Amino acid sequence: MNFYKSAALALDHLEKNQGSVKGSLAAAGVKATPGEAKRILALVIETLKYKSTLQQLLTTVPLSSLERLTFPRKVPRHAPSSSSLLLVLTHDLLYSPRGVEASDKWPPKQALTRHQARLKAELVRLQLKAGVSRKEDLAKSSTEVSARYVRWNPNVALHRSGDWSIEALFTHLKMKGFERVEEAVYPVPKGKYFMDPHLPDCLLVFPPSTNWWVGDKWYEAGAVILQDKASCFPAKVLMEGWTQDEGECIDATAAPGNKTSYISALMSSQSRLLAFERSAPRFATLEKMLAKGQCRNVIPRRADFTDSDPHDPEFAKITRILLDPSCSGSGIVNRLDYLLEDEVDEPDAQSSRLEKLASFQLQMILHAFRFPSARRVVYSTCSIHAEEDERVVLAAISSGIAKERGWRLADRSEVLPSWERRGRPEEMGDDEQMAESVIRCLPREDKTNGFFVACFVRNEGETNGLQRGLKKKAGKSQKGAIKENQAEHQGENGNKRKRDEVDTEASKVPGQKAKTAKTAKAVTGVKAVEAPEAVADDEDIAMIDGGNDIDARTKTSAQLERARRKKAAQKERKRLKGGEA
Repeated sequence: MNFYKSAALALDHLEKNQGSVKGSLAAAGVKATPGEAKRILALVIETLKYKSTLQQLLTTVPLSSLERLTFPRKVPRHAPSSSSLLLVLTHDLLYSPRGVEASDKWPPKQALTRHQARLKAELVRLQLKAGVSRKEDLAKSSTEVSARYVRWNPNVALHRSGDWSIEALFTHLKMKGFERVEEAVYPVPKGKYFMDPHLPDCLLVFPPSTNWWVGDKWYEAGAVILQDKASCFPAKVLMEGWTQDEGECIDATAAPGNKTSYISALMSSQSRLLAFERSAPRFATLEKMLAKGQCRNVIPRRADFTDSDPHDPEFAKITRILLDPSCSGSGIVNRLDYLLEDEVDEPDAQSSRLEKLASFQLQMILHAFRFPSARRVVYSTCSIHAEEDERVVLAAISSGIAKERGWRLADRSEVLPSWERRGRPEEMGDDEQMAESVIRCLPREDKTNGFFVACFVRNEGETNGLQRGLKKKAGKSQKGAIKENQAEHQGENGNKRKRDEVDTEASKVPGQKAKTAKTAKAVTGVKAVEAPEAVADDEDIAMIDGGNDIDARTKTSAQLERARRKKAAQKERKRLKGGEA
């Protein structure tokens, strides 16, 4: 009984279009052992496959009305909805060889059994109407997946005994019956594979139905990692031109660890790579992934990247930062998520959600810009919405801190130049060159998940100037340095988040226009997804409004407090003068 209720709770959660199918159990608060969770998830997936058919049946045979006492419209808090419970029960009644696995005395099973004959008769009618001979042919199927991608992980070859080289992998696959072909062809023929033309040193492309890695020693050892092609792009772009003596890197939102492990591999498992993750469950997943992948240069940290102090000496050598923040996930359409593609948010709800996400995404970019030694910042999303992609990038590059510190978009030659699909000029002020600097991936056309990648860079001389300034400050007396740090980075309200450009930039824009109410809400007046405390704590957020190049500023709380006191003092002086008169 709890089995069906847990599956129904997961369906309720997915009905709101939050997260992925695989993450629905944890997101819905379902507590189960690994074995139970696997069984519940299987039922959720199978129910989603037949959801359209089951809903038609339950419309024709309205059990919610016929058995309203058992399946009431209103249910207690934390209980699954009757509609979702009916879906999972009806699925097992009609599609499971074992039927509904519950006591015959359980009221929901009794209610369903009373209408079993009619439900089966209506199912046959649906088969005839659809022109299919089997009831299984009424399942929803994905037409998106044309390939499966497997990334070879060289870290295992570096640190584990035995031969884990790419050549050894080729030999292993040949023994399993796979033939390597030289030319890329989609869909990939059965029993064949090829090296991806954009990532030919590590990414193998297989037929969509392939699962040779299940229980295979290469997968169990972490020598191969299942990772979508587009998901590999951010790390590849980040590490372009990397040399071991350059410095250190940060992955700002690291879990589950696929991108982190790829960065580590591109660093040859040398130099420090700090991996931030604020969520406790996701951090545990990250640690397991890093251990399995032999990512020995990675230092995982359970913390919020936006809470870090860019001027902390610990980050003095950070030259490259990867940002892959929370996003709508609108580009994830393959594998299990195609089951949710008909679950669309209402326009107003989606717009509001995108505004909140864009606010947080921009917050992260601007925070990364503050690291004194940073030379390269890569921003990516698995979204196809311009609100999270080109518009966020345009706002970031138009911000005061970007102009102050020399940040610009990298040229196309530095951002996977062989990838043909680039950004949308109409979303970047009709600037063709700027649009050419970013990458877009579309699911159907590009054989990947939907994805977006942008790379911000600045010259080494500009970072050296900031480093010299920091060294000069460090040479002052401790008392003087503390005073200067307080004056430069801390508002009068006691907020300890560093604020290093606001007053300077604000003085440069005396005639600045006020933000529209919509933009103020979109950028600074809403709580950000995943990190709600971050938005209100940043003053250097540019306008995101259809790609317009508007550099908008917000005042610090300290400035607002000074203005309030000044206004109050003026009123008091006027009152006293009026009394004297």
